[in-house]
Amino acid sequence: MKPSSVRFLLKNHEKYLFTILILATISVVGFTIEKAYPQSADSQLKGPAMNDQKSDEAKSISDAKFTPKMYVKITSHKNADTVPAGELTINGTSSDTASRDCIVEVDWNNQKPSQIVTPTGPGGSSDYSTWTFNYTKEYHEIEVGPNELTSKLTCINPGPLTKWFSVTLTGEQPPFPRPLPVP
Repeated sequence: MKPSSVRFLLKNHEKYLFTILILATISVVGFTIEKAYPQSADSQLKGPAMNDQKSDEAKSISDAKFTPKMYVKITSHKNADTVPAGELTINGTSSDTASRDCIVEVDWNNQKPSQIVTPTGPGGSSDYSTWTFNYTKEYHEIEVGPNELTSKLTCINPGPLTKWFSVTLTGEQPPFPRPLPVP
């Protein structure tokens, strides 16, 4: 580099720094505006600048914004509760509504097949927002010792999506006298 070029750069460094600062500010402002006002999926704008084909990543981010939170929970018992061995009724809640296409199942110690619970939500026979299930000898009774009870919510709309919730209950021998089974 010629000595005159170096002197020119040093003399004009303030102009270059100012230009770099302006460009950086414009970039930050543009990024902030894009984050604050993203392009809607149903925009009426068309043309080469507005690509109708969203990438898979953009679709999943867009869908995640509008997908309601999913959950399922056993509410009648807490983890590490002690219960009498034998039959047990549990109750629970989920994010299901009458307008969503979901189902709640439960199992005992991951025993398959899972069992469909009885919906008790205000929306009727397809509303699993509240639910109940009876562990009986037809499926499996609670045993003495640890018993893992798992509830599973599966939704097709939106979805398919699945959520789980488990509690481990300790079954204790019921106090005597215990009624004898009728033959």
